[in-house]
Amino acid sequence: MKIVEQGHQVIGQNGRTLRPARPTHPGTVLEEELEARGLKKSAFALQNQIYPSHLMEILKGRRGINAAIALKLEKALDIEAGFWLRMQINYDLEWERRRIG
Repeated sequence: MKIVEQGHQVIGQNGRTLRPARPTHPGTVLEEELEARGLKKSAFALQNQIYPSHLMEILKGRRGINAAIALKLEKALDIEAGFWLRMQINYDLEWERRRIG
């Protein structure tokens, strides 16, 4: 299957928008990024003025990423703040779409 990203949608070969079975929380992506870089979560949090408990809640999908955290992630990881905020917005919108049917 060929998958092409168009803007913020993933389009399959048949031209239909593909949706994952569950929306991906940005904390999942953040956790994978920290692991790929070999960064320890608590140390990362403290170095970037984030409470370790706050970071853990984000990584577990219990808390969202706001603008302040997105800017800290941008500075620390060189991944645009807008990326993190778009992920959070898309996650929130998809859950709400599913909730209301």
